[in-house]
Amino acid sequence: MFPARAAALLLAAAAVAQPKPAERPPQDGGPERAAPAPGQQDWMARADELYKTRDQGASQKEIGKILREQLSKDPNSFEANWRLSQLLAFQANGMPDGSEVKAAVGKAGWQAGDLAVASRGDDVRGQYWAAVGIGLYSEGVGILTALGQGLEGKFRGRAQAAMRLDPDYLDGSPVVLWGRYFYKLPWPKKNVDESVKVLSAAVKSHPTNLRAKLYLADSIADNGRKDEAKKLLQEVIEAPMQDPPDDKRNKEWARQRSY
Repeated sequence: MFPARAAALLLAAAAVAQPKPAERPPQDGGPERAAPAPGQQDWMARADELYKTRDQGASQKEIGKILREQLSKDPNSFEANWRLSQLLAFQANGMPDGSEVKAAVGKAGWQAGDLAVASRGDDVRGQYWAAVGIGLYSEGVGILTALGQGLEGKFRGRAQAAMRLDPDYLDGSPVVLWGRYFYKLPWPKKNVDESVKVLSAAVKSHPTNLRAKLYLADSIADNGRKDEAKKLLQEVIEAPMQDPPDDKRNKEWARQRSY
């Protein structure tokens, strides 16, 4: 049964793992979300607080314990499944491309996201994290392999749903994901101009999103604008910390870039 398998993967990944706060309030005009039942609020608040230190193994293990308990009661829990998908995405994002463990953890995150979507398809969190999981799984098995498995349509459907529901979720993350998609595709599907267009808009509307700047730097460097790309990388490196687990990653990756 998936929840048990996913929880086991979560614990295995936590041992090798090194996504931002668990969620932000919807932007003005965004879709309203159903309030959780009173009995859910305590465990959700605890899991969300722990997620702020998700780069620590102890926090990951405690989140895993909380989510396993909730999924044992309700395998289709929206609140537990999107949080599981979110955590697995953070773990897989720190794993090497082309590795079996990244593929496995990414797939588990994708599946958890899809369970959240099945419970509440009109909420950006399930759609977004399911799309992220597909992307991470694809990086694990290889983009060409993923395309051969017919995953492009699945990714696009979930990513576009997330943008339609709330493009400002997590500081514009659905739009950033969409812009990165055009960059990661292999030739002849790759469209760097479209990636630059989408990511430039994301950086303009969400200037504090360091991942958006990092990905835009990659795209404009690929377009031959290396000096501009290096300036963006420096902005990432010098930016103040807002979400330490992700920001430390972004800054480290910016330092490692060499255009």
